[in-house]
Amino acid sequence: MSEMGRCAGSAAPVEHVSDSRSRIAEIILTSERDAMRLFWKIGTPIFCVVVIGVTTIFWSAYQTKAANDAKENEVKLCEEARDCRMRAERGDARAQSRLAFMYSHGRGVPQDYAEALRWRRKAADQGDASGQSGLGYMYSHGQGVAQDYAEALRWYHMAAEQGYADAQVSIGIMYKDGLGVPQDYAEAIRWYRKGVDQGNASAQYDLGNMYYYGYGVGQDRAEANRWYHIAADQGDEYALRVLSLSFDGYRKFSLIVQLILGAIVATNFLSFNIFETGNSLRDFRQRVIAGTGMLCIFTAGLSWYGYTHYKIRCLTCGLNTFTVFKWILNGSVIALLFYIILSGKRPGEKESGIADAEADDGSDGDTEQSEVESHFELSWESCSLE
Repeated sequence: MSEMGRCAGSAAPVEHVSDSRSRIAEIILTSERDAMRLFWKIGTPIFCVVVIGVTTIFWSAYQTKAANDAKENEVKLCEEARDCRMRAERGDARAQSRLAFMYSHGRGVPQDYAEALRWRRKAADQGDASGQSGLGYMYSHGQGVAQDYAEALRWYHMAAEQGYADAQVSIGIMYKDGLGVPQDYAEAIRWYRKGVDQGNASAQYDLGNMYYYGYGVGQDRAEANRWYHIAADQGDEYALRVLSLSFDGYRKFSLIVQLILGAIVATNFLSFNIFETGNSLRDFRQRVIAGTGMLCIFTAGLSWYGYTHYKIRCLTCGLNTFTVFKWILNGSVIALLFYIILSGKRPGEKESGIADAEADDGSDGDTEQSEVESHFELSWESCSLE
């Protein structure tokens, strides 16, 4: 046999060793991929359980603390109610007005409008401005008496003439809404300014609303925001709500980012299947991706509505309901995004159909390879014998 034939025969074992190493490397890579799949399948539920458990613990602790604080506050209110009753029965007008307020709102005593009305009349008859204003409030809202805006306005005026700011604000509200009087924004602003001059936070907030909506004045959001800040500095609840939900630059930017992210996810760019319309929503993960994008866009729209229509939101569902609902939606979006990321294909992982086809091709190749190896092994043995 020639020297060239001997060299060709000796190359066969080298190729066989190289193929064996490639197969071992492929087996190791497959094992690593399987291990990663198992890790994600086990780790993701554990992570969710831990998050839910920690959230539940913190929520229970918060609820317990809130309940304890409520009990302590109720005890203090009961003691205050007993003290007010003792002084009210001795003819103290301020104590009578305070006791009426507690009966009207059910603080420290059972809510009882009739009893509240009785004590407010006693205080109003003594010329107490707080009692007169409170009596006007009960007539304007029909609490314990038939609703009567004219009588309410009469009592409000009696208290406002004494410089009682809350009564002045109430008169402004009646003119703004046209309750018992013709609607008159200019007159409403005049009464609001009387309260503002005394530093009343409610008057400052209501004046801010007039500037915000352009009622009786030119619409001026900057001036409205200034009055909101002044009222909020005094702890006005509604002003604090407005500022916490104001549509500032940061929130505009975050909503734009959220809308872009939702559009990207909804149109399936993340799955790289936007041009394959027949396959884009075939499996469960693709449907989750599209649904997450639409939920993200919906959440952004709801946030925009809440920021720009805070007045409607406060009247319809209140701060807590709106905020909690938004938190739930945002949490759902984050959880779905985690699912999309964690359920995606790992580096080196192939589609199942392609992998199966390659496996079939590999089995055919193995048969051919074994035949070639057998041929070279015979050639090697013949070379050795020679």
